[in-house]
Amino acid sequence: MSSQCTVQGKTAWPELLGQYVDKAVSIIKKENPTLRPVVLNISQDVPDPDPVDCTRVLIFINDNKQVALVPIVR
Repeated sequence: MSSQCTVQGKTAWPELLGQYVDKAVSIIKKENPTLRPVVLNISQDVPDPDPVDCTRVLIFINDNKQVALVPIVR
């Protein structure tokens, strides 16, 4: 989690690495419904969104629609 954010509840999901995006989004929404999942494809030249948004969970996926990096609040 970014040091700029103070979020209630879970803020990182390392256990979702390799999971398919639909399942990952569902789990994140269930475990912390106050957050907004944002899915980005890591194989595209997608910059890290700025500024920090403490209501957003970034989910970077590969071309197979699997989670490629640990989803975190930032």
